[in-house]
Amino acid sequence: MKSKLKTTCNLHSLPWYCGWLMLAVVGLCGTVSYLSFFHLPAALTEADLKRSPYAFNGARAWTTLTALDALGPKPTGSIANEIEAVKLLERELQVINATRHAAQEVQYEKQIVSGAYGFNDSSMASVYRKVQNLIVKLAGEPGSPEALMLNCHFDSVASSPGASDDCGNCAVMLELLRVLSREPRRQRHSVVFLFNGAEETPLQASHGFIMQHRWAADVRAFLNLESAGSGGKELLFQSGPEHPWLIEAYAKAVRHPFGHAIGEEIFQSGFIPSDTDFRIFRDFGHIPGLDFAHIFNGYRYHTRYDSVQYLAPAVLQRTGDNMLSLVRLLANGDYLAQSTERSTGKMVFFDFLGLFFVSHSATVAATLNVLVAAVGLLIGLYATLYCIGWRHWRTVVVEMLLHGFGATLVGAGAAIGCNLTIAFILDRAFDRSMTWFSSQALAVGVYCAPAMMLLLIAHRESHRLFHRAKTVLPLPLTIKARTTGVYLFWSVIMLGATFAGLRSAYVISVLLSCMAFIPLVSGPHVFCFKSSLISGALLALCASCHVAALLWTTQFYHIFTNIFIPISGRSGANDNPDLIIGAIVAACTLLVCSFLLPLINLLRKPYYTIGALLGLFLAALLLATVTPLGFPYREATPHQTPKVQRILVQHTLRQRYDHNGTVQWTNSGYLFRLWDRHNERTILEAIAKNDASMAPSVVSPTQLPECAVELFCGLPASALRFNSLWSPQTETNRPHTPSMVTLTLVSREQVTQTPFRTKLMFNLTGSFQSSLLVRPKPKVTLVGWNLTPKVAPKLVAANHHRAHFVLITHGLPGEPVRLVFEIETAAAVDEHSLVMDISVTTNFWEYHEHFTPRFTQFVASFPAWAHVVPAVTVVNLYTF
Repeated sequence: MKSKLKTTCNLHSLPWYCGWLMLAVVGLCGTVSYLSFFHLPAALTEADLKRSPYAFNGARAWTTLTALDALGPKPTGSIANEIEAVKLLERELQVINATRHAAQEVQYEKQIVSGAYGFNDSSMASVYRKVQNLIVKLAGEPGSPEALMLNCHFDSVASSPGASDDCGNCAVMLELLRVLSREPRRQRHSVVFLFNGAEETPLQASHGFIMQHRWAADVRAFLNLESAGSGGKELLFQSGPEHPWLIEAYAKAVRHPFGHAIGEEIFQSGFIPSDTDFRIFRDFGHIPGLDFAHIFNGYRYHTRYDSVQYLAPAVLQRTGDNMLSLVRLLANGDYLAQSTERSTGKMVFFDFLGLFFVSHSATVAATLNVLVAAVGLLIGLYATLYCIGWRHWRTVVVEMLLHGFGATLVGAGAAIGCNLTIAFILDRAFDRSMTWFSSQALAVGVYCAPAMMLLLIAHRESHRLFHRAKTVLPLPLTIKARTTGVYLFWSVIMLGATFAGLRSAYVISVLLSCMAFIPLVSGPHVFCFKSSLISGALLALCASCHVAALLWTTQFYHIFTNIFIPISGRSGANDNPDLIIGAIVAACTLLVCSFLLPLINLLRKPYYTIGALLGLFLAALLLATVTPLGFPYREATPHQTPKVQRILVQHTLRQRYDHNGTVQWTNSGYLFRLWDRHNERTILEAIAKNDASMAPSVVSPTQLPECAVELFCGLPASALRFNSLWSPQTETNRPHTPSMVTLTLVSREQVTQTPFRTKLMFNLTGSFQSSLLVRPKPKVTLVGWNLTPKVAPKLVAANHHRAHFVLITHGLPGEPVRLVFEIETAAAVDEHSLVMDISVTTNFWEYHEHFTPRFTQFVASFPAWAHVVPAVTVVNLYTF
C-alpha cells in the first residue's frame, strides 16, 4: 500500500499566544458553567395570581417562609418549634382549606408520636417522645388507594433559623398544596404532605409517621425536599432504590432539570457527613422516592446566616415549578398504580447545564460505555492511519498513542503528588491551610495552575524525548495520535469503573463522546481543504465539540468544590483539608484539560504557556500566604456574604452520684468541639482574651484524670468521638442548673438462674434533649432492653471507651421514660452488686436564660466571622 502522505498538509507550529488563548477558553467555559448553576427563573409576584391561578407563585411562598424565619431557631423541643411554628403552619393550612375548590377534599391530622429505632450499621439507638408531625392529605379520586408523599421538616438546628434547611421547602409544599387544592378537578391519586418537626434530631419524626400513621400504608412513592446549603438549584441526588420509573417521570415532567447519579454514589458512600429522611422512608417504609437538596453556599448551612436575608423568591419559584410539574405527572398518571411492575433496575441520569436531561438503565449505560471506548479509539486510529497507510500502524501510530497514554498517566500522578505536597507545605510550613475557604479563586491558582502546568510539561517533555527526527507522521498527525492516547487513558478508567458497577462512569463517557466527534467530523484533512469555507466549518465543528466537553467537565469542578470546600469547615481538626481539596482539584483539572494537553506541542514557544501557569501559581501562593486574602473566614458585610468558622461551646456541669444517689463530686468547664483546622487557635485566643490565666489549663478531654475510671471521661460521648477541648471553670462560673434529666432505679429483679439474668428498671425524668451511655461492668453483658427490638450489637467506641449509646429526644413535655435493661452475669448478683455505669447528658440548646454572665460575655467575645453555638450541658454519672 502506498503512503498517502502526499495528500496530507503539514500544520506549522502555532504562535505562542495561542496557548494563552487556550487557557482563556477554558476559563470562559468554566465561567459559563458556573453561572448556569445560579441562573434561576424570575419568581411570580402577587400581581400574577389572577393571570396564572394554577401556577406556583414564588412571592406567596416567600411570605410564608418569611414568617417561619422570623421565629428564629427551632430545635425540636423548643417553644419556637413545638408551639409557634406549629401554630403558624396550622393557620396556613386552615386558610388553604377555607379557599379550596368545592371538588377537593383536604384532610388534616396532627400526629404526636413516640417511638424508637436503630440502624443495623449504627451504634446509636434513637428514642423519641411526643415529636410532632403535621400531615395533610389531598384526596384523590374514589377507588384509587395509591398516594404520593411530599416531605419537609420545619425544625432547625440550634442557633439557625433554618430558612433553607428546611423552612423554604415547607413553604414550597404549602404553596403546592394551595395550588392543587384550588384546581376544579381532583388528582387521580391522593397526595400526602408531611411537615415533620424532628428531622435534625436526627430523622425521628419521619420514622414516627412511616411506622405508625395509617396514611403511610397508601404511599407508593415520595419526594423528599431537603437542603445542604443555602439557595441555588435543587439537586436530584438520590433516587429509588431501583424503581427506574421515578427517574423517567422526572425526565418527562421537570422543566428545569438538575440531577446527577454521581451525587447519589458520593452521598451514599458516607463521604458527606449528612443524612436525610430519604433513608427512613427507604429502610423502614421500603418506599421508593426522589431526594432533592439545595447544595450551594454550604457556608451558611446550619448557621445563623441560613435566613431569608441570603435567599430569594426565585429559589422557591424554581423548586416549586419543578415539583408542581412532577406531582401532577405522578398523581395523575399510571406510575403509582403500576409501581410494583417496574421495581427493579438502576438508572444512570444527568443533565447538561440544565438544558436537557438524560436517563437510561445501568445496563444500557454499561453498553454505551463499551461502545464509546471502542468506537472512539477506532475512529482516532483510522483518522491517522488513513493518511499514512495501514502498514505503519505498529511502528508509528501505536507508539505515539502509547506515548500520549503514558504522558497523561505520568502527568496525572505528578499533578496529584504536587498538589498534595503543596497542601502539606501550606499547612505545616506556612500554617496557611484553608486559604481557599472564602476565596475559592485561590484554589484555581494554588492547585489548578500547578496541576495543569505539570500535565503540560509531561506531554511536552514526552514529545521532546520520544519524537523521531525522521517519521512518516507530520506534526498534526502526531498530535492526533497522542490525543487518541489520551482517549485510551480515559477509556481504561471508564471501563474499570463500569465493570466495578459504578454508574458515575457516565461522566467520562459523555466527555469521550464529545471528543470522538472531533476526528469523525474533521477527518484526516481538516487543515487541507482548498476551500476556506469548508475548512472553517469543520474547524468550527471541532471547536464546538471541545467547547461542549469543556462545559460538561468544568461543571463538575464547580459541583465538587462548592460541596467539599464548605464541608471542610465542619470536617474536624485532625485532618488537613488541603489534602482533600488539592486532590479533588487535580483530578478535576485532568478531567477538564486532558484533551488539550497534546496541543502544547503545536506551539512555537510552549514554555510561555507553562510559564504563565507558573506565574499564576506563584501569585496565588503569595496572596494565600502573606496577604489577608488567604485568611479563611469572612464576616457578613454589605459587600460580602459570610463564610464563618463554626464554634460549638457547651458550658458543662458534671455531677457524680454513688449507688445510693448521693453526690460525690461536681465540677464544671467549657467543652469545645473542634470543627475545623483552625478552631483550636480561635478558642485559645478567646479564652486568653477573657482570662489569660485559663489558657494553660485548656486540655484534651482524654488528659483528664477522670478518664481512668469514668465512662467517656465523665463527658458527653461527642467529647471523645470528635476532636474536643476542655477548659475547667471555677466554682464562681458554674452553670445554672435547670430542670435536668435525672435517672432513678425503680427495681432490680432476678429473671433466671441458668444463666443468671437480672432485670433493672429505671425512670428517666425530664423532657429535654438527652443521651445515655450505658456500660456494663466487667463480666456483665447487656442482653436486652425495651428501647429497640434488639440491643445494638455495635458499641460506640472512642479512646478505649466503649458503651451503648442512646439518644432521647422530647418534642412536647411528657411523662418519665421507663427504661428496662436485662443483664447476664456469670454468678448471681444481689441488690448491692454494682453491675453497670450510666452517664446521662442533658443539653439545653436555646435556653439562654441559663447562661451565666461570664459565659454570655465569653460567647460574645468571639470574632464576628465566628458562628458560635452555645449551650448549657449537664452530665450526671451513675453507678448501679
